[in-house]
Amino acid sequence: MVSEESNELKLLFIQEELSQHGEWLADVLTDVIERQKLVRTGALQESIEYSGFMEGENPGLRFKFLSYGRAVDIAGYKENRHKVNTMRDIWGQKQNTMSKRRNRWYAKSMYSGYYKLVARIMYGLSDLEIERLKGILENRKKGEN
Repeated sequence: MVSEESNELKLLFIQEELSQHGEWLADVLTDVIERQKLVRTGALQESIEYSGFMEGENPGLRFKFLSYGRAVDIAGYKENRHKVNTMRDIWGQKQNTMSKRRNRWYAKSMYSGYYKLVARIMYGLSDLEIERLKGILENRKKGEN
């Protein structure tokens, strides 16, 4: 009985942490998109959503947004390997172009929070948190009866 209650507590704790992380990540991604001025129609920001799911006994977090938004981030990492500035090489003139705008919004935000989530799940289950979760489980059981 104790191990079953312990497993329920751990599962509830992980589900709550994943939900909080999903909310945090959605906020961070929308803020980064606004801050870097990558908004054209607003459809990308509106499409960002998350949901928790269970696969067997394992909880998870599913994140969704329009697919073209990820392509913007990928394009930021690609560079032309064969840069040739013919105007400078032949005529000695400087190229009159604007610098590229930073558009890396997904990878940096996604992976910066990943290790925070892992740390919270591994070390965040304190005695106070256990008592709070036990209260939630007791309320659920009372509601079922």
